[in-house]
Amino acid sequence: MIGVVLSTLLRNAPTSSAGASSYSIKIKKYDCIDTPYKESTLYTCKSIPRRNAPTMVNISINIHKIYDDVLVKVMLFYKFSTYQPFMISILGNGCEFIRHPPQVSVEKYVYDIINETLPELLVPCPTGNRIYNLSWYLQDRHAPKNIPPGDYKLQFKLIAQPDITLFGMEAYIAVRTVGVVLPFVNL
Repeated sequence: MIGVVLSTLLRNAPTSSAGASSYSIKIKKYDCIDTPYKESTLYTCKSIPRRNAPTMVNISINIHKIYDDVLVKVMLFYKFSTYQPFMISILGNGCEFIRHPPQVSVEKYVYDIINETLPELLVPCPTGNRIYNLSWYLQDRHAPKNIPPGDYKLQFKLIAQPDITLFGMEAYIAVRTVGVVLPFVNL
């Protein structure tokens, strides 16, 4: 499900007239949060940095019960001096999202990326009573066309009613501009 969240932010890398990206996006690390969980068992949550390749996350989690409704909570933070909420704050019914795929906006974009990269997560509710083994990494083509440079934290949670976290993760992302910088300008 972290693919769902990251995909909200990341899509179609921008290109300049020369065909090169004007910025680079790098996932620094993934962290599972709010562990241990009350109604699920997290076996593995590992951020795997790879040389000359995107950082990968490997997750193995057992969702013990069957759920008819699971809330998805997504929040984006931008680092000023500390991480502050920034632009994206979503709270919605994940089961409804899968039952009735969105046709417009950010939700459609997220659905399409999940369908491409993690289709095993798009099983209609009721869901659960199984072990999920997921390996995922951010693909460059999922980057947004424009994103301000800086450090970001993307927080993602799956919540069962009433307010029981089934899974939570944070992804730390660095966005840097790429290109030639003129060291001196003659005035």
